[in-house]
Amino acid sequence: MLSIRSTIALGIALAVLAPTGMLWHLEQELTRKAQAPLIEQNRQAVLLMSAAALVQPLWTLDSQQTEQRARRTLRETGVLSLRLSERRPLATPLVLARPGEAAFKGVPLSAPIRHEGELLGELELWFDPGQIDRLLAERRSATIQLAALQILLSVAVLLALLHWRLLAPVQRLKRQASEIASRADVAPVQWDQRDELGQLGEHLNDVHGQIDALFDQLERQKAELEKIALHDTLTGLPNRMLFRALTGAAVAAASRDGQRLALLFIDLDRFKAVNDAFGHAVGDAVLVTLAHRLRATVRASDVVCRHSGDEFTMLLHDASDLDEVVGTTERLLAKLEQPVQVDGREITMSASIGVALYPDDTTDPAALVQHADTAMYAAKHLGRARYSFYRAEFNEQLLANQRLEAELREALLNDEFVLHYQPQVDASSGHLVGCEALIRWHHPQRGLVPPLQFIGAAEQCGLISELGAWTIRTACAQMADWKRRGLAFGSVAVNVSALEFRSHRLVDVVTQAMAEFGVQPHELEIELTESVLMTDTDTTQRIVERIKALGLPLAVDDFGTGYSSLSYLKRLRPSKIKIDRSFVRDLPGDDDDRVLVHAIVQLALAMGIRVVAEGVETEPQRAELHRMGCHMLQGYLISRPQPAGGFEQFARQLAHTALADRVGLDASLAD
Repeated sequence: MLSIRSTIALGIALAVLAPTGMLWHLEQELTRKAQAPLIEQNRQAVLLMSAAALVQPLWTLDSQQTEQRARRTLRETGVLSLRLSERRPLATPLVLARPGEAAFKGVPLSAPIRHEGELLGELELWFDPGQIDRLLAERRSATIQLAALQILLSVAVLLALLHWRLLAPVQRLKRQASEIASRADVAPVQWDQRDELGQLGEHLNDVHGQIDALFDQLERQKAELEKIALHDTLTGLPNRMLFRALTGAAVAAASRDGQRLALLFIDLDRFKAVNDAFGHAVGDAVLVTLAHRLRATVRASDVVCRHSGDEFTMLLHDASDLDEVVGTTERLLAKLEQPVQVDGREITMSASIGVALYPDDTTDPAALVQHADTAMYAAKHLGRARYSFYRAEFNEQLLANQRLEAELREALLNDEFVLHYQPQVDASSGHLVGCEALIRWHHPQRGLVPPLQFIGAAEQCGLISELGAWTIRTACAQMADWKRRGLAFGSVAVNVSALEFRSHRLVDVVTQAMAEFGVQPHELEIELTESVLMTDTDTTQRIVERIKALGLPLAVDDFGTGYSSLSYLKRLRPSKIKIDRSFVRDLPGDDDDRVLVHAIVQLALAMGIRVVAEGVETEPQRAELHRMGCHMLQGYLISRPQPAGGFEQFARQLAHTALADRVGLDASLAD
């Protein structure tokens, strides 16, 4: 088959010279009109594809992938330079240009880069302005050949040939381009010709396939982004956003069908300790395992969601049978309590679950989640590792706790807290050996509030660190005042909560207070509970080591009431342990308490640890504890907790009595 050049040459040979100029001009216009839209469409396609390719790296803030895809765009035909402007703060525009080409020269086109309606940035491309002129220059030789063909052929033959070999293929090309632009689902156009137009048609087929592949890729990426937006990346469960939508749809369906729903709010107990002890990688593995257990325990129609952190929510459809809801909840608790194997470690967890019912508790989907959350906190207050159904009075308690937290913050600002001091005496001689500083809240309406009524709220709202720092500073200031007044007070013990013991700020507060008020290490004692012993974390151990490096003695308070571990006791090596008052209360009549106290005292003596008995209220208790070998006593038999002035009076009176007894003894020896 003859090429276009050969065909036009024959046409010119048969045509006349007269219409040559007119036909040449006509061919130039036709070519420009045919090529200009294609070039413009190609530029638009390059711009749109490049902008689409940049959505994912801009959304994920992957600067390396962003630059790679931008450089790939620069290799597109006709692209001379580009500029990528991001909308995030402090981002600098990315400007690239082909070697030897100046930036921002040529035909500019720009497109915004959006993700789900959010503007991520703007892509600007500069195209070669001489692209169409070069194409026209290439076509100019064809036009000359066409003129030769006109000379060789008659006008009729030339027009027929032009229609057969040029106009009809161009029309097919236009239809083909329109189908590409409209993304019509049509088969590729078959081109039997192997000339330039046929090659261009095949090229358009290739472009069509590339565009389809690109849009398929974009659809897949869109689906993946939607999945990421609606699912938790760690566990694969629906996230809070999707759960909210599914809950709303389920409530609407239940309202229409007259069904009941159960919403469960699940919170893992003490999960932070797992992260602190073993690291977040192990914590993530535990979460994945427990998420799979939750999903496997309920029906396929039920919805399980990772709400946040170590919290999960679950929506049970068709929950008309409350016994079935209870059974499901109990199965969940049992599944979550099964040990998790991670990297050779066996980790045991538990969970607290709150249950709210639709429409019994509320008809609002958001309130349903809130009620289940409130019920979960009620389960935690009841001791954890259990479930609780929502009751209206929970909200009242929640509001009361919120009011208490607000009052605590105001009390810190208004300096409403005071310290009372309870003496500790030697079990043998009765001499004063120290005291325990106990915080009290001097409430303007309720009077003196004991710590049991507000310490828990302070821990929950994050004020315990401020209260602890205030207690340490106030106790150190009081010791400095007593020393100026010549009072022999022994040592002052200050309680530190488990939450405070996880922060390095504790050591800084103690160090600064001791330096500011001139307190010696033997004058201040840190009391901690057994829960601190069980927090076997690097942070806790480092804080213990730093406190010991300061020379401060450590005492374990309420010993025997928690989950004491001899290995932890050996590692901590406290200077004192304080036997809880619950073991002292029924002495000496209760045989079990007598055996337990004796065992604790003997254990402490063997380890070189001094023993303080709390809650001593009767003379028989004192005598029995002294007989067992207890070193120090603390309780109402000796003195109640008193303000600083009352303790000072007690200490001076005790010292005076001891002095009088000593004088009497010396006189009797002299006689």
